[in-house]
Amino acid sequence: MAQARALARGLYPHQVEGIAFLLGRSRSILADDMGLGKTRQSALAMTVAAPAGPYLVICPASVKHNWARELRLALGDDTPLQVIGPASVPRVGFRGWVIVNYDLLKRDVDALLLHRFSGLVFDEGHYIKNHRSQRSILSRRLVAEGAADPVVHVLTGTPLTNRPRDLFPLLQLVGHSLGQSFLAFAKRYCDGRKNDYGYWMTGGASNTAELSVQLQGIMLRRTKDAVLDLPAKQRTWIEVDVEDEVRERLNAAVAHFLTEERTERGGRRGIAMFSSARRRLAVAKVPQTLEYVRGAVEQGEKVLLYSCFTHATRRFERALGDLAVTVTGEVPTPKRQALVDRFQQDDSVRVFIGQIHAAGVGINLAAARLVVFNDLDWVPANHWQAEDRAHRIGQAGVVNVTYMVARKTLEEFVRTVLDTKAGLVDEVVEGRALSAAMEGDVLQELRRMVAQIGDVFAAERSQGLDSRAVLELLREASDRFLRDNAAHLTERARRELKPVSESAIRALAAALGGPEQVIYAIASASDPSLSYRLEVDGADVACNCKGFAYRGMCRHARDLKNALATGAPLSADYRRVA
Repeated sequence: MAQARALARGLYPHQVEGIAFLLGRSRSILADDMGLGKTRQSALAMTVAAPAGPYLVICPASVKHNWARELRLALGDDTPLQVIGPASVPRVGFRGWVIVNYDLLKRDVDALLLHRFSGLVFDEGHYIKNHRSQRSILSRRLVAEGAADPVVHVLTGTPLTNRPRDLFPLLQLVGHSLGQSFLAFAKRYCDGRKNDYGYWMTGGASNTAELSVQLQGIMLRRTKDAVLDLPAKQRTWIEVDVEDEVRERLNAAVAHFLTEERTERGGRRGIAMFSSARRRLAVAKVPQTLEYVRGAVEQGEKVLLYSCFTHATRRFERALGDLAVTVTGEVPTPKRQALVDRFQQDDSVRVFIGQIHAAGVGINLAAARLVVFNDLDWVPANHWQAEDRAHRIGQAGVVNVTYMVARKTLEEFVRTVLDTKAGLVDEVVEGRALSAAMEGDVLQELRRMVAQIGDVFAAERSQGLDSRAVLELLREASDRFLRDNAAHLTERARRELKPVSESAIRALAAALGGPEQVIYAIASASDPSLSYRLEVDGADVACNCKGFAYRGMCRHARDLKNALATGAPLSADYRRVA
């Protein structure tokens, strides 16, 4: 129990239950809604299930650095990890976490296999929904040709039982019996049938209630509406890489802001430098933001997508086409409400693209539960007003807010200020009760922090700051800002967390002890002298009959699994023998 209590510390109750589920078997699918913390659940469960490491995370490029950040938050700042691209695969013998995106598997799979990872995490499972795709084939190689019997977690927010065909490659990764034969799976669960030309059609769904029962124990899905322990609004910060030239340009603007005389001419030049650098940065982040938004749309979400610059919103508009409507300062005011109504009422319109100042106040966009900021405004209140287009009267669910943050730039300091001040704002519709301090400019906070730091960087400032010195100064300013608000941050975390029940702690403690194996026997219907053996390992049922061997499914296993999962009466033909 002591180990279970230590593992549960600082987690939401549903996350404790999720970790217990992941520890219940060596391979599993966690299919929680976006925003429920699948990353942290997987990381903590993995280190318990395979404590020796090393571990491999395969994910979309847009969330690689978010994985690194979450791992450090969950496991400690000294957690050894390496993000592949631009860095290369580490040398064999590395015992920490390696993070790679799906698109690099073709290049690096052979080098990765040499590590024989004891734990593998496949994030955003819909990236491998086609079992014949190269991504899917390479993913299966990592499982089959690496370490013997690695721990495997597949994470996805997509309601896969609506599209059973997409579930098949995930079942292959986790070694489930239903992933053994695609034809058998398609015939029973995908309404599989041949068309007039003799081709198999497998895009439908059939026997979905039975499939849901068969997935119990191998897949866990919770929705935000069903999880009652979450705050009304959650914020996530996803770190992305941008080109060196774009990053250097913004850092040069910061250096000018902190070193030049505050003359009228110098001030005008500084504003122009900042505006140009921020605009280029916003455009540079568009591809990674698009990847994230498309993944959310595929998971059934409606999304509010904000940028400060029309240069970025135009690119989003071209890329998303009929999936989106757009409101910027260029859209006449009388036409805006019709676009808002389309987003609210038309299910085919999945994304609302807005310029933060033109579409961040005065409109109701509660059809969305996900808000994404491609770039960061320097007035925190502008973000909170935009967030509350979704978080307002009429919104029944939890609102997830995602900020895309460019690594090694001023945006890291902006993130610190926004995240810290956000906890001081009353979470009310329309962002009421914002104090003057909340509405201040982030650059004012930067000057204040630099003044507190004192003479540490005096020599650099007098000679002009290079990019290295700018980054060091921004990190020190962020650390100072966090230290100044440490007491508030502790209290905020305490308020948001709900107590974990004793039953959840007991379930976690039981999972730490490993699953119980039970054995049943049943006589053959065609030959009563022949008996089949059914092994129940955790929540999985395997049978030694020929039908199970060929198809990964049989009547004996289905009926037993249904009885165990639903509590339905079990036929007297089944005898428990161990």
